[in-house]
Amino acid sequence: MVETGNKFHDKVSSLINWGHWFTFFNIIIVSLIGLRYIAYAGMADSFAGIIYQFISLIGHFSFLCAAVFMLILFPLAFLIPFPRLYRIIAIFISTILITFLIIDTQIFKIYNFHLNPLIWHFLQSPSQVEQIYTINLHYISIPIIFIIELFVSYFVWKKCRKLQAKRIGKPIAVVLFSAFVITHLTFIWADAKQYRPITQQKATYPLSYPMTARTFLKNQGWLSENKLHERISRQSNEFKNELRYPITPLTFQTTKSAQNILLVTVEALRADMLNEQNMPKLYKLSQQGLNFKNHYSGASNRAQGIFSLFYALPNNYWSDITLNYIPPVLLTRLQQQHYQFGLFSSIGFNQPEFLQSSFSNLKTEHLKNANAENGNQKITKEWSQWLNLQNDTNSWFSFLYYEQPDKSFLHNTDHVSFMDHTKKLALYQKQVLTIDQQIAQIIKALKSKNQLENTIVIITGTHAVSFAKNSSAQSAISDAHVPLVILWPGENAGQISRMTSHLDIVPTLMEKSLGGQSNANLYSSGQSLFDESERQFLLSGDLNKYVVYEKERITQFSDDGEVNSIDWNANPLAEDKDDVTLLIKVVSQLRRFNR
Repeated sequence: MVETGNKFHDKVSSLINWGHWFTFFNIIIVSLIGLRYIAYAGMADSFAGIIYQFISLIGHFSFLCAAVFMLILFPLAFLIPFPRLYRIIAIFISTILITFLIIDTQIFKIYNFHLNPLIWHFLQSPSQVEQIYTINLHYISIPIIFIIELFVSYFVWKKCRKLQAKRIGKPIAVVLFSAFVITHLTFIWADAKQYRPITQQKATYPLSYPMTARTFLKNQGWLSENKLHERISRQSNEFKNELRYPITPLTFQTTKSAQNILLVTVEALRADMLNEQNMPKLYKLSQQGLNFKNHYSGASNRAQGIFSLFYALPNNYWSDITLNYIPPVLLTRLQQQHYQFGLFSSIGFNQPEFLQSSFSNLKTEHLKNANAENGNQKITKEWSQWLNLQNDTNSWFSFLYYEQPDKSFLHNTDHVSFMDHTKKLALYQKQVLTIDQQIAQIIKALKSKNQLENTIVIITGTHAVSFAKNSSAQSAISDAHVPLVILWPGENAGQISRMTSHLDIVPTLMEKSLGGQSNANLYSSGQSLFDESERQFLLSGDLNKYVVYEKERITQFSDDGEVNSIDWNANPLAEDKDDVTLLIKVVSQLRRFNR
């Protein structure tokens, strides 16, 4: 460092030079701590993946340390040009951040995700959860870290001029910056190629958001959906999926005679519409079959509602499933049993909840070409024609999706007047009545073909709609409450009042119709609808927040740490009544299928 004679300039320059080297040695420290993430996540499945693990480790933590220097230490050098005070502040900052890093590695070990505001909320109540208490024990490392940082600070201050004279700073910076750039460029390539040993590392390190360019490549015509799907299929045979889904291979027993399965879903169908006035045909049907009165969708929107129907998983797995075209175990089993498929949707199938997930393992060309404006009446007619072509030799699985033609009422707004609510409800009831007539035609066609006695008929909604303000208590109560009517050959009619979920439908079909012998928790977060044991909670929500339904309360929480609870009358509950133990169970369930 060349002195200029300007004392302020020379002091600032000296502090910045010290800060450079202090940051470098902290990069070494945090990278060594970061090795714990690799130990807990496990080594990648290929040599290239292993190389990427270590390059990304260096590149990512170099970037984080550089960001701390640029955003905090660099400006502080101008504001506090006093060497001793500046170094003490830097030591305190680095000690705090490294402590949080160590705590995060322990959270990653236990729950397989990183420290976030929600987990921070849990850390405030260590007495309720033993695992949280053990995490908090890591605070005892603060004095040790502080002593190490003191030593690093002293060493760098004494050796700063010698280090600067060796002129190794720039080469080191180039190497670290190159590691950061290589990390992101490699991930762009891996994401386009769907090279799983690399793409499945995207959440290994905290605050890691690798760059992707799949949409850009598609828009430029350099990457087609068909080629991407082919690559994903090849990768599935060579490497592990992004998820452990199912957790272990499933076992089945030979079934004597397979039953047909008809799944009818209605967009935004409220549970209170199942009555003699609004849906008289379905209401009559519910008296003849199984009527689950306290049933909830796995989400408060269409896409994740359908996802929960086919996968029986919480909607946080949506991204991994749709990005990697991972098929549901239900469809895989149906294919193994040589079921014939009849799929009909009034909105077509060019949506992620269909082609990128639920039906991703089917021959999709005719699904891609399905008319997105078929209309409810047309798909009923097409389904009836398809049914006439089926014979008694092969069992079939059929899916029908009925949309709400006018969707203006589906989007809750922050300002809903009584008049608006009344108009929306009247329009909604009219549309629901029309859909009820379509469902009646479906049942009539089954009877005319003598297929009803051998067909499991499941009728439900993708989600519900409350017409209430966004994020209101009423929307939390009502937006997932949907009807579920099942006609199951050989089962007596009944009115079931216990809480059930969309996540229970797949385990029910797998165990009772498709010969499944494996425990449902190996491939779902639900249980059989015929399992009368009470559960502690049901999980719903959307991609931004989760809703936990219990007997006495409803809890909403999000990753940003916001937690609030209400009772079933929409009255808010005190924050000190939050059941941290329950929320920890929920959070653990949200990561159970992650690698």
